[in-house]
Amino acid sequence: MTRILSFSLLIAAAIIGYLAFTDAKPDPEPPKPVPDDAEWVMDESMARYLAEFEETFKAGMNEKKIPGASIVIVKDGRVVFQKGFGVRENGKPQRVNEHTVFRLGSVSKGFASVLTGVLADEGIVSWDDPVTNYVKDFQLYDPGQTGRVRIRHLLSHTSGLPRHAYTNLVEDGLSMDRIIPRLREVPLIAKEGEQLAYQNATYSVIEKVLENQTESDFNTLLQEKLFKPLSMDHASSTYEGIREAENRALPHVYVSRSRGRAPISISRKYYNAVSSGGINASASDMGKWLLMLTGHHPEVISEESLNKLSEPIATLNNRRFSRHWDDVNRSYYGLGWRVLDNHGQKIVYHGGYVNGYRSEIAFSPEDGTGICILINTSSSYPLEVIPGFFNHFRSDSSITTSDQTR
Repeated sequence: MTRILSFSLLIAAAIIGYLAFTDAKPDPEPPKPVPDDAEWVMDESMARYLAEFEETFKAGMNEKKIPGASIVIVKDGRVVFQKGFGVRENGKPQRVNEHTVFRLGSVSKGFASVLTGVLADEGIVSWDDPVTNYVKDFQLYDPGQTGRVRIRHLLSHTSGLPRHAYTNLVEDGLSMDRIIPRLREVPLIAKEGEQLAYQNATYSVIEKVLENQTESDFNTLLQEKLFKPLSMDHASSTYEGIREAENRALPHVYVSRSRGRAPISISRKYYNAVSSGGINASASDMGKWLLMLTGHHPEVISEESLNKLSEPIATLNNRRFSRHWDDVNRSYYGLGWRVLDNHGQKIVYHGGYVNGYRSEIAFSPEDGTGICILINTSSSYPLEVIPGFFNHFRSDSSITTSDQTR
């Protein structure tokens, strides 16, 4: 027994000596977990404002007889508010929540320009590339102008074509492959880059540009480059996508004073021109989208490309798109986005209407603030709400968020 004990002591001494000689150290303690968002506490003034905003929005929604709505708000890299209101379909009990899917209409245009920015970051396309480099069937009434039209002209509605050229063909369900060759039949109203004339068919030529250069379907590009990386789990870009969504809002139209707004069927319109009006999403999806737009996903798109999207290209010297903003008499169009100067506060925004759905999205890059409102009927109410929201969050406002922990 004494021999065994002595041998054990010798082995222990040898191990200690070896560790001391080799400067070996025991395994370090695992790092302490970093506090997650569950421990973040909202600033009291922010919470108070959002509670007031919610009550005011609900009152206005009831007054306007809007069946259902969903809102998301981001501030300083966080989703600070997301909530649904009302019902998915008038006369039925299912409520709208933050995951209810709506159609976005022309808010889809911002997805196309962001996707182009992602591919520009990857060196696949350039904003200044001629469209004919990628789409041989793209021809305008003036052959010389055809060769001068760049990708940026498509995305800023400054190709020289008249307003809504062949939007009727998009709404009739023709494919872009059938529409593009017919653009050469339309007399031009301006040289490229000189005049804003809003487009759907011509804007959607960007889909063929990206498809031909990547050899991938536009909807696949949306999924792989945007929806999946941002975890936009309810977003889609097909008619089947919204039809198969169990939690979807139905569109409504005004029928009469007695019947109010009645539900209608979801149509296939604009799924043939997805970049102009074919994306479906929920408020929770749009919160993730807004975080990317305010610069919190540089792994998806670079700051340089984000900034490029909101550089004013064309000017609108009227109040058509700024009429709800006090003393803002002009607005601009960048690449898939409208832009205005709210007395020193840059606002980047877009609206959409399709098939009885209305959507509005807006963000202030400098203030790190953004909002998206989705409703399942036609109403200007979201436009009326948004200016007051941004006035509250202007950089001279005392409202801030804090990163306190419990």
